[in-house]
Amino acid sequence: GAPPFEETASPAPAVSAASPAPALVASPSASPSPDYVVLPGTPAARPFQEEREMLKVAPWSPVDEVTGCVGRFQASEQAPLHATDLNGVRLPDVCLTGEGPFHVFAIGDWGGVLQDDGAIRPADHRSAQFPAHHRPFVIGADDVAQKKVAEQMKVRAATSDPDYILNVGDNFYWGGVTVKCGAPAYFASDATGQWESVFEEMYSGIGLDGKQWLGVLGNHDYGGWTFTMGWDQAISYTWGHELPTSTGRWMTPAQYYSARVRYPDFSVDYFFLDNNVFDSFHPYDQPGHNICSRAHNPGVGATCGQQGPVSVEDCPGWFKRLWEAENMWLRKGLEESDARWQVVVAHFPPEGAWGEDMFASYSFMFGIDLIVAGHRHKQSIVYDDMSTLGPTAIVVTGGGGGITSEETPDPSGADDQYGFVDFSLTRDEIMVEMVSHGGQIRSTTCITPRGRAQSTIAPFAGVVSMCEGRGTVPAGGAADSGLISRMTSAPAGASGPSHAPWYSEESDSFTGRRLEESGQAADASKSTFHI
Repeated sequence: GAPPFEETASPAPAVSAASPAPALVASPSASPSPDYVVLPGTPAARPFQEEREMLKVAPWSPVDEVTGCVGRFQASEQAPLHATDLNGVRLPDVCLTGEGPFHVFAIGDWGGVLQDDGAIRPADHRSAQFPAHHRPFVIGADDVAQKKVAEQMKVRAATSDPDYILNVGDNFYWGGVTVKCGAPAYFASDATGQWESVFEEMYSGIGLDGKQWLGVLGNHDYGGWTFTMGWDQAISYTWGHELPTSTGRWMTPAQYYSARVRYPDFSVDYFFLDNNVFDSFHPYDQPGHNICSRAHNPGVGATCGQQGPVSVEDCPGWFKRLWEAENMWLRKGLEESDARWQVVVAHFPPEGAWGEDMFASYSFMFGIDLIVAGHRHKQSIVYDDMSTLGPTAIVVTGGGGGITSEETPDPSGADDQYGFVDFSLTRDEIMVEMVSHGGQIRSTTCITPRGRAQSTIAPFAGVVSMCEGRGTVPAGGAADSGLISRMTSAPAGASGPSHAPWYSEESDSFTGRRLEESGQAADASKSTFHI
């Protein structure tokens, strides 16, 4: 979704770093003029230097990288000059010990709007200003969505004790960190107070304290319909350990990077992507949700300096070059991967024009096991060998509560609108539990490793599946009667297989009708059951 701004012709001047932190714009009647802090070293106009967009087409390691295995994810010791300098980097391997299953949380679209009075409220995307998403506002759910999800993360972390958190982006609404892009990457700052209030203080407690967040950038981290907000600050904060408010948990060292986690008897290769090319168009096209919009980027100072984009005109090509390099980088990384599990983390889910064909090809060729994404403001999972990417599991966790959900939530949490994910990792399967803002386990799914060129879900090869006795079935098992299986079918009049997602250009959204089957045995190739 796009920020609720109205068009205006004249941008307001930026405030200086010494000025009070500006409040995020949260009203449909507000101006789109940039309202951000300007840090020292930020270019005010297009720089004279030639753009130096750092694009790597294969995973690489710095010459001074730590050898062997480390206990925590580590970026380079020194922060780079540009936020793009470490693009494509392979982080040192992380080795974790103990007895499994090993837990990992995932969340996206989580950072609410910080108000002038210090309150944090979800961005209101369901108002009449957004007809395609208009619905009633639910007190007890919509107004406290991020806080409710964070509270349930705290509750579950006390027992699950996750090793780390996967963050699929859209960290702060409406327009990311409200700092002008382009400052040196070594200049991490919390001049707006967003890091402290919306992140550090929100996600704390037993099981969460000290746990690293491995993240990617979402379209709202660039600004929603501008590229000039502090997306590079979301990278710089990786080295913000000296800031008085930082707890040293943030890990987003580049726009795209990889990491390997070694467990006692298996390993996981993670590939973190920036796929915001899917929201970057010609400057005069689709101003409502275009990072490169001429209508909403500032008329003067629309540049992020030498790292790029250097201008509105450069913006679409900058994102296109980034994505083309990432495609080659991902292919190379997957080709070389010998890990038990391959997991891709990105903001946009692999649907339709959002790279579905590329991901389908790579998933088949290289056996991608799991793709974790957000952008859709809800919680969902698809694990079906008849889907376009099947049998790669697709988890969408865009219900972090930073923005109102796609559909009407229930204050009790009995819905799939707000929540997070708890992954339980073992050598033979990954159990995926979708946890709602009320603490309910909305679904439990067990996925098995996907081999290269494998087109069907592999049966569970262990002794006892983690899904046994949970109202679910392990991959390849038979379903018990009486369970409810939720699958996606095409809207009336649509053609194609019933399992496919359906894209509506008019509403810029995918739609689907849930087919609920109760009292019947589900197809053995489906392993997601809702009770």
